[in-house]
Amino acid sequence: MVAVATTTQGVTTYSAVPLEGLVARDPLPFSLYLRTSEHTWVLYQPATTQLDDSHLGRLTAEGVRQLFIRDSDRGAYFARVETAIDRVLLERTMPIERRADVLFGVATRVADDLLAAVPDRATLQRAQTVMMATSGVLRRETQGFAALRRVLTASPGLAAHSLTVSFLSMGLARIVLGADGGTLLHAGLAGMLHDVGKIGHEHLDHDPEHTTRGADYLRGLNLPAPIVDAARCHHERWDGSGFPSGLRGDRIPELARIVGLVNTFDKIYSAQQPRIGVFDALRILAQAYRGCFDERLAVGLVKLFR
Repeated sequence: MVAVATTTQGVTTYSAVPLEGLVARDPLPFSLYLRTSEHTWVLYQPATTQLDDSHLGRLTAEGVRQLFIRDSDRGAYFARVETAIDRVLLERTMPIERRADVLFGVATRVADDLLAAVPDRATLQRAQTVMMATSGVLRRETQGFAALRRVLTASPGLAAHSLTVSFLSMGLARIVLGADGGTLLHAGLAGMLHDVGKIGHEHLDHDPEHTTRGADYLRGLNLPAPIVDAARCHHERWDGSGFPSGLRGDRIPELARIVGLVNTFDKIYSAQQPRIGVFDALRILAQAYRGCFDERLAVGLVKLFR
C-alpha cells in the first residue's frame, strides 16, 4: 500500500513496512516515519541513527505494528531486511499483500546480483535463502501465491524474467506435485537459474547452446540434479520437437517440464505489444504450442491463475 503526502518540493510517496528486520548492527541507512493521520507522516528515526529492540518494543506496546519509509528508500530497505526476510514474512500482523511486496523487492535485488555475472556460491546462498522464504509463504498462507502473482509484471531482461519463472514454477509445482518444502525450493532455484547459460552471451539472438552451458555451470557448483536438468532440458518438448536432445514425453525430467512451460508462458506474456492479459497469453500458448507440453501441467498452469 502506497500513501502520498504533498510537500513543498512536490509529492513524496511512502510505503508501510513491518517492524521485523529493521533492527541491525549498522545504523539506519534511511529515515523511518510514523503516520499520524491519513495524509500526515512525522519523522520517527532519522537516517544514520541506531535502532534497537527497545525502540520497537515501545512501538509494539503502543499498538504500532508498522512504520513507513519514503519510496525513494525502498532499495536501501530491501538490502536492510534481506537476511531477516523469513522473519518479515512470518509477521502476520501485516497483510500478506504487503509482505509479498517486501519479498518481491528483496528477491528482485538478489536476482539482479545473481545474474549480473556467472553466479558464485555466496550469491547462490542468498538466492536459496529467498527461495526458502518463498516456499514457506506458499505453504503457510492460503493467499500466498495470489499475493505474489499480483506483484509480478511483464518481465523484460534476464533477471526479471528469471524471477518470474522462479515464482511461477514454485506455484505450479505446488499445484501439480503437492510439493513439500524441498521440492518447492528446487522449483524456485530451477526457475531462477534456468537461463544462467545466457550470461555473457546476451547479444546472441539465437543461442541453443545456453542450455548445455548453463547445466555445466550449475553442475560445477554441485547443485542438485533436478536444477541442473532444468537448465539443460527446459527447451525440450513433449512431442520431441525441442532441444538440445529431442527428448519426448516422460523422458523430460519433471521439473524441467514445469520450468519449460512457465518459461514459454512468460515469454509470450511479456513480448506482446500492445500488452495482453494473462488469459490471452494462456490462449496463445495453447494454440501456438499444441502438443508441446505435458497436458497435466498445462491444466495446472491455468488453475494457477484462477
